[in-house]
Amino acid sequence: MSVCKKQSVMTVTDKERGEVIAEPLQHSRKNGWSWPLHLLQLVAWCTFLFFAIIGFGILVPLLPQHWLAAGYICTGVMFTFHCVVHFLAVTIDPADDNVQAKGSHGPLPVFDHNKHAHVIENMHCYICEVDVGPKSKHCSICNKCVSNFDHHCKWLNN
Repeated sequence: MSVCKKQSVMTVTDKERGEVIAEPLQHSRKNGWSWPLHLLQLVAWCTFLFFAIIGFGILVPLLPQHWLAAGYICTGVMFTFHCVVHFLAVTIDPADDNVQAKGSHGPLPVFDHNKHAHVIENMHCYICEVDVGPKSKHCSICNKCVSNFDHHCKWLNN
């Protein structure tokens, strides 16, 4: 077919030609501080800093003089509590117990869909190469099995 008086060029993918392309080996993420950081994680910390500056620098100083101490104490306690809990949530490694016991943080094998229909079959992960719990799932972003996996949180990057 001619489009704009040019012949169409048929291309064939490497897979159709039968060539095997070596995929780069992937490492698993240890926790939310592992690189690359997600943009929303940076947005969360910047928002946290923004509200701290607004709260301590503008809102609390506007309180009447006899409320200033209570304003700084209450806001400070809530700010500190949120900061500690957020830091712990990012720092904790949510990996399945058997993945943590294996302790290998080297490159993981590439999953072959021709050999297995699913990453985890009969409570064995073919990427992490360990037996996992019944509620564990393999997180494609962290590249490891996570206990009680619900979703990958982009705000915590974990």
